[in-house]
Amino acid sequence: MNAAGDLDCILIGPHELDFDDYEASLRAMGEESIAYRVLKANSTVLDGRRMTYYDMLNRMLPDSRGEPGDLHVCKLPSLAIGHLKTALTRAGLVTEEVNFFTWERDRLVELLACRPRAVAITSTFYVDNTALTEIVDFVRRHDPDIPVIIGGPHILNIHNGYDPEAQDFVYREIGADIYVCDSQGESTLAQALRALRTGRAGLALVPNLAYTTNGHDFTRTGRVVEDNPIEDSVVDWSLFDPGFYAPTVQLRTARSCAYACAFCQYPQLGGPLSLNSLEHVEAQLRHFAEVGVKNVVFIDDTFNVPFPRFKKLLRMMIKNGFDFNWFSFFRCANSDAEAFDLMAESGCKGVFLGLESGDDRILKNMNKSASSEKYRRGIGALTERGILTFASLIVGFPGETADSVARTMDFIADTAPTFYRAEMYYHYPAVPIAQQADKYGLRGTGYHWRHDTMDAEQACAAVEHMYRTIDSSLIMPGYMFDFWSIPYLMGQGMEVEHLTAFVRRAGEGLVRAL
Repeated sequence: MNAAGDLDCILIGPHELDFDDYEASLRAMGEESIAYRVLKANSTVLDGRRMTYYDMLNRMLPDSRGEPGDLHVCKLPSLAIGHLKTALTRAGLVTEEVNFFTWERDRLVELLACRPRAVAITSTFYVDNTALTEIVDFVRRHDPDIPVIIGGPHILNIHNGYDPEAQDFVYREIGADIYVCDSQGESTLAQALRALRTGRAGLALVPNLAYTTNGHDFTRTGRVVEDNPIEDSVVDWSLFDPGFYAPTVQLRTARSCAYACAFCQYPQLGGPLSLNSLEHVEAQLRHFAEVGVKNVVFIDDTFNVPFPRFKKLLRMMIKNGFDFNWFSFFRCANSDAEAFDLMAESGCKGVFLGLESGDDRILKNMNKSASSEKYRRGIGALTERGILTFASLIVGFPGETADSVARTMDFIADTAPTFYRAEMYYHYPAVPIAQQADKYGLRGTGYHWRHDTMDAEQACAAVEHMYRTIDSSLIMPGYMFDFWSIPYLMGQGMEVEHLTAFVRRAGEGLVRAL
């Protein structure tokens, strides 16, 4: 631990809200409200009590004292923390990290006692402000004067989706002092931390910020889009104890996405697809092998794109004799028999399939550059090779009808991916489909929308009908469990058959209590 005055920043990773409090707050909105029904479709019930999948799992696997276990997917090393710590260390700044705020509050209190110059919170995976506000309030209780910085996807969505007056309202609600408004943000954060070494006045010279000195009025600095070379953003894992990232670690080999799905603004924010060299990837994998990593999670949005590079990467893994289990996002419409064979030989154990729909017309509306038949062949090829498949579906996208939902249900029933999740469409005003709002009669935002062929209530009911009806695949929800729990739990010693048995039991509880 650093001596008082030497610590530039504490980096804080994800936070999970207290589920009982969260459930009660949504139930107060009405048990028939969409918000509460969405929660029901992402949780289960055990002994008459609604809970998360992890709450149920930890009750089924108590510790030696008979207390609930402590398994949680957010114990995986946060890749956002890894990237930020690497960039800030290279910039000559001193940092410490709190990987999972929810379960590391005592560590945060100890670090705050070292009088750091700032706290920086990542907003990856958040879709509302509540968790961020709780972290800020906790920090304020222990050090009311420390500058609090927040950046990441949620802040960028606020920056791009609201006018300055509305942004200020949200920023005041969250309670931080400084907001980083860039899709990358490492350089901006480093400059802000350097400025804070001499006080807050220097923030005016740092680009990409919205900041306050009085807690109410926000000043915005000039916009300078960051374009950091991907080679420079490779995580330096030597900065961490190997026990932090073994046996299961996440790895990014590319930034942004080669596609332009109509429901996603990531390619717009991330810029052109940027690829790390295979030599850099190989060096990281060799390091992982040396320190005992057993499971590697590739989080590239399109891991098998470009396709020739994907095959070279798999051959490199085979040539090195790595015995990792590996997992990734995967576009199963963009593959061939040789690639499927290489995947199995190189240790692929499971893939996240962003199918979104089993209806070709909806796939066209989504600009998915795929067809249900290609999906069908891909799932079959993966299943034949013993690779777990997780199918992610969106229900209610503009153009969706009861007939297209039925075709998606038939598709899942026929192809039988190992796991699936159906989520009702959530509309961000900045996504590409918003440019065609008049064509589809699309109105509203978030979970409160309608278009010419469906509304949010109907989409919510369709998800519930899917979950009650489909029995060929297991329900794996999105609330703090989902696909990435597979490599995490395997790293904790859980066998695949035990994992699937648990997901089946939890899904049965979910369906009974819908």
